[in-house]
Amino acid sequence: MPVITFWSNSEKAIGQTVAASLAATVTAMEHNYKVLLISADFNDKVIEECFGAQESNKEIVKSLVQKAQINLDSGINGLLKLADSNRVTPEVIHDYTKIVFKNRLEILYSPMNVIDERSKSYLMGEMKNIITNAARYYDYVFVDLAKGIKYSEQSEILELSDVVVGNIDQKLITITELLKLEQFNRIYNKFIWNICKYDKNSKYNLKNLSRTILKKQTICQTDYNSLILDATQEGGIAELLLRLRTIRVDDESLDFVSNIKKLVETIILKNQEMRYKM
Repeated sequence: MPVITFWSNSEKAIGQTVAASLAATVTAMEHNYKVLLISADFNDKVIEECFGAQESNKEIVKSLVQKAQINLDSGINGLLKLADSNRVTPEVIHDYTKIVFKNRLEILYSPMNVIDERSKSYLMGEMKNIITNAARYYDYVFVDLAKGIKYSEQSEILELSDVVVGNIDQKLITITELLKLEQFNRIYNKFIWNICKYDKNSKYNLKNLSRTILKKQTICQTDYNSLILDATQEGGIAELLLRLRTIRVDDESLDFVSNIKKLVETIILKNQEMRYKM
């Protein structure tokens, strides 16, 4: 099943993780897919802030205690240790996730306290293993990939992905630097541009970009929204998106939700397009 990777060449905090979290949640809510969202970065608590801390699952712990050969660590750390001994299977991944919507949306948070660069490179390879196995179990796997290209394993994850969502801010230099990357040329056909924290009043708005520097390329937007900003600090993204389906909201929030849905629909169409070309 498709792997959808959110990535940015910029090291700045531009809203990539929030965009990935929103897209994964809307895909699960609106399209009835079984979705896994993976934070393929290190020491990053943004997804945890979006969805809340991962609770320990007592029933899982009990079952693991009875199987001494399985490591007792929870979450992504437990899965990484299984991957290290080549024991990750598609079915076992579910036991290590935070469940947001039962049978619809699950999360694997970022590995914490990983400092050594050699360890990061090695663990990124193990994450690739987890992503590959997850794609055999979930309808959609969303990956929030570490920014830039520090490790060869990041390039490998981008290339195995069915769709790559390239997240940018509204700065010309960000776009031009990405266009120059050799990596961009290898993933161009499956690439979707996503302007994060979008400001329609900027000179570099979607309309102007689509008729100048990004001609004939697929461009989406994730608008700046104060309700989402508050929800990301309170672990309430999923709850807010559910409420926005049923309550009357202001025009700003309606546009925001509409554009997230457009992003998800574009991802689904791009995936279908790529599979048709295979």
